[in-house]
Amino acid sequence: MKRLPLEGVRVIDLTMMWAGPFATMRLAEMGAEVWKVESPSAWDNIRTLLPQENVLDPWNTSYYFNGYNRDKKSVTLDLAQARGRELFLGLVAHADVLIENYRADVLDKLGLGWDVLRAARPELVVVSMAAFGKEGPDAGYVGFGPVIELMSGLVSLTGYGDEEPFKTGISYGDPVAGLAAVAAVTLGLIRRRRTGEGAVVDLAQRETGASMAGEAFVAASLRGEAPTHHGNRSPRFVPQGCYRAQDSVTELGEGRDEQWLVVSCRDDADWAVLAGVLGRADLAALAVDERVARHDELDDLLGGWARGRGAQEAMEELQAAGVPAGRVLDTGAVLDDPHLLRRGFWVYLPHRGMHRYRQFGPAWRFVEANPTLRRHAPYFGEHNQEVLGGVLGLSAGELAALEAADVIGSAPLNPRVG
Repeated sequence: MKRLPLEGVRVIDLTMMWAGPFATMRLAEMGAEVWKVESPSAWDNIRTLLPQENVLDPWNTSYYFNGYNRDKKSVTLDLAQARGRELFLGLVAHADVLIENYRADVLDKLGLGWDVLRAARPELVVVSMAAFGKEGPDAGYVGFGPVIELMSGLVSLTGYGDEEPFKTGISYGDPVAGLAAVAAVTLGLIRRRRTGEGAVVDLAQRETGASMAGEAFVAASLRGEAPTHHGNRSPRFVPQGCYRAQDSVTELGEGRDEQWLVVSCRDDADWAVLAGVLGRADLAALAVDERVARHDELDDLLGGWARGRGAQEAMEELQAAGVPAGRVLDTGAVLDDPHLLRRGFWVYLPHRGMHRYRQFGPAWRFVEANPTLRRHAPYFGEHNQEVLGGVLGLSAGELAALEAADVIGSAPLNPRVG
């Protein structure tokens, strides 16, 4: 296999939860050597947020943690202790990138502000991805994905009619900010290659979320339009919506899974064809304004048709007729999707403490150097010897003394759930 694009780049990862670890996971996939640094007394919360029960080391066997921290190396250092900071700056001197998603003031309070980091390594690329940025009236607040989504304005666009806004089912802001951080790291490395100098990037997660609603901001700023909750409908494509199809029997035959179909008529021609499929040729000549006025009626008609068919069957019938339609895939269907299986998107990473399960593959595929997942997420402090000993030259005795003083550790101190 040829060299991956980030091979030879060392990244210090001070991130936690989802947005930051998602970014550094993508960097690791592309060949970067990622040192995930956690304190024995303040570890990445997702190690213990949704732990497995009845295991000896739940902080090493959380599916959530393993999903976003594969291909990394674990180093433990208590940055609140002077010796921990000293060793950490020693690692910084050997790194190319440092990325963190602490609250805006945490690095400074630890005595590890931008000036200190750049003094230790002038060529360092630093990406800080605090929820609200490093400056401004809200900089001191803590923010997680759901908060970012709410404060970015995105939630004002979701919902049904005059009802309250709806948040998406996941923390949408996290992976969006994570990918923005990957771009920031890449830009910093490009700048360093051109100038020989490092870079500092202040990446506010709230701002990355707000940028996803560009069309709505244009409407508000130019025309003063208030957000409208269209639900699954559109003012131009009618009928449009999500319709419940025939339920499917669960794998064990003990229940039924809801199945859903999405349909969107782009113009009068689409509607005329759909009306024929529904057996209502008498409605084929309805103009768009008439369809808007009768959307509830058309939804009932289309919904009744869909309930008598499987989602896949209904999708194929409509697509064959030329009507835009798609099946809503649940997580089980996505895992078994023939296209994704054929492309090798799902990957198994053996782990001694976890059942065999499929994980998503790399985001970017290079024909010249196709990346593959190499290893599951690291055990807590697993690479202390390799990194602190191999890079900084600490002896076994020094490492033992550091562990006795809780500067480093092979397990979290007083682990707890959540």
